[in-house]
Amino acid sequence: MKAILFDFGGTIDTDGVHWGEKFWEYYERLDVPVRKDDFERAFVAVEKELADVPILRQATFYETLRKQLKLQFKRLNLDGKDERLQSMLDACYRDIDTTIRGAKHVIEALGERYRLGIVSNFYGNLETVCKEFDLYRYFSAVVDSVVVGLRKPDPAIWSLALKIVEVNPEDAWVVGDSYARDIVPAKQLGCTTIWLKGKSWSTPESTEAADYTINRFAEVKSILL
Repeated sequence: MKAILFDFGGTIDTDGVHWGEKFWEYYERLDVPVRKDDFERAFVAVEKELADVPILRQATFYETLRKQLKLQFKRLNLDGKDERLQSMLDACYRDIDTTIRGAKHVIEALGERYRLGIVSNFYGNLETVCKEFDLYRYFSAVVDSVVVGLRKPDPAIWSLALKIVEVNPEDAWVVGDSYARDIVPAKQLGCTTIWLKGKSWSTPESTEAADYTINRFAEVKSILL
């Protein structure tokens, strides 16, 4: 095995927690007056808006979170000047920063043995975000859906990353939290898959496409090293 391709959002940044669930943690913690089903609809709509009309190409992760929260508040008819928005933003960013710093130790160790790449449905600013958290130097490929014009679960986005790192599918691992978007298409290509099974919105009926299943990102070391 020569390479590892990682998902980013929900994998490296939240250690397996779906971003809808991650945001909802802060809505609950700060007693924001909204029902979860209303929040979930707002979350999905905002993600689609940011993917369809990319306005974050040079934004940092902090700026990305701020834009997401502002758009969510707007769709939920909440006051965008509510001090809880800023509290949510700061708390979430601190949490993510801590999680990524932990993941970076794992990534650094893996980088000594494998070529590494990231494949993410993002907003055009994945390279900026990787540099923000000092991750960029570890990766031979940083594939952002908005930049390349391909989105998961299309296997073509994974094929592109494999081409960049110059590795055949059978010589590559794929690590991701989304069974449908990461694990299934990677397995279709012939990669060996590691599913980070965390706090998600859905449970697949079958998990046969996952060669390995882990519950924390750090567990990849026991498989890959």
